[in-house]
Amino acid sequence: MENLAFLTSPDMSKAEVVTNHIVIAEHAGLERNSVRRLINNHKKDFEKFDRLRFEISTLPDSRGQKVKIYQLNRNQAMLLITYLDNTKTVRDFKIALVKRFDDMEKELQARKIERATEKVTTRSLTDAVQDWENKSQHSYSHIRNLLVKLATGCPHTHIKKRDPSNKTSMVDLLTAEELEEYNYFKSLVIPMLSKRGTKSMTYHDIKEKLEFLTTKKLSETLARDDSFSALIITN
Repeated sequence: MENLAFLTSPDMSKAEVVTNHIVIAEHAGLERNSVRRLINNHKKDFEKFDRLRFEISTLPDSRGQKVKIYQLNRNQAMLLITYLDNTKTVRDFKIALVKRFDDMEKELQARKIERATEKVTTRSLTDAVQDWENKSQHSYSHIRNLLVKLATGCPHTHIKKRDPSNKTSMVDLLTAEELEEYNYFKSLVIPMLSKRGTKSMTYHDIKEKLEFLTTKKLSETLARDDSFSALIITN
């Protein structure tokens, strides 16, 4: 149930995992107003676990009228579900919500580790581009955009659309898995930029080489998956 919880920002370096009272009402089979009143009646309890945040927005069935939607962090959400009756629907929802929070928080933690790794090599990439014999005025952004495309499979313009405000660094819009791939290709491109003399690589050379490695890596992964599937079927 991917829609049970969500991130507060497209900027993965600042994002928190939250849910809201609309989601809880829907999946617990309750009236939205009942859940909102429950939060209002116990507001001081919820504020023991951080400020009680909300947004004013419209809903598909609100006929254009704006409504107050409470956003709840993990502790606030867990507190709220303890106030609900233990019907079968509510119990199943509680389990799913806890799992969803766990999965998303693990994703953010993994991403934090990958981002720390990326920051360590940022200076190395900057220096490599600066010393690159075939550099141009826009070489750094071209290399960065290439790494993003290789890591995500999408043009950098698509990734930038994840943040409509266009205020977030593109690297901070990547998921943990995408950032891991970004770091992998970054580790490959730095020595390519550092080659000197007659073997100094052009941007086209680097792009072609990295795309070849991407295809090779994908083929090896698919081959391993096929072998594993065949082994399971055989046994």
